[in-house]
Amino acid sequence: MPKKYTHTAAFAHFGTAPVNVQWSWSARNEGTKTVAVTLWQDEFKKSPGGRLVYERGPIWADSKTSRGHYELMENLRWALDHCDGWVKVIIAVAKDKNAKPRSIKECAPTKMQVKVMQLDEGSGEFSLEAFGL
Repeated sequence: MPKKYTHTAAFAHFGTAPVNVQWSWSARNEGTKTVAVTLWQDEFKKSPGGRLVYERGPIWADSKTSRGHYELMENLRWALDHCDGWVKVIIAVAKDKNAKPRSIKECAPTKMQVKVMQLDEGSGEFSLEAFGL
């Protein structure tokens, strides 16, 4: 990643501000209809059609009650309802990919836009697909 950003500065790049700098993984600006989400760099995969996809399966029970997870589900739903599913992306590199929970080594806003293709707020499952890359 060329320029180093704090997580808060990466959100600010998109005109959004996290509710809490410790646990927010997404943010939105209702005035500009912008949703920004933080995604782990190593969790992007190529679809059979060659597009980048980001899929999250069902999450463990204790994560469902975390404020960051609840806020992410709320912001992805808001993106579907108000932005035709489009969200801006902050790429995060993990300090340790095997840690649970992970922490951010570095992050940066990208030009990538992804669209919410599937969202199950009950299980925490979602899939996002990149377009225009």
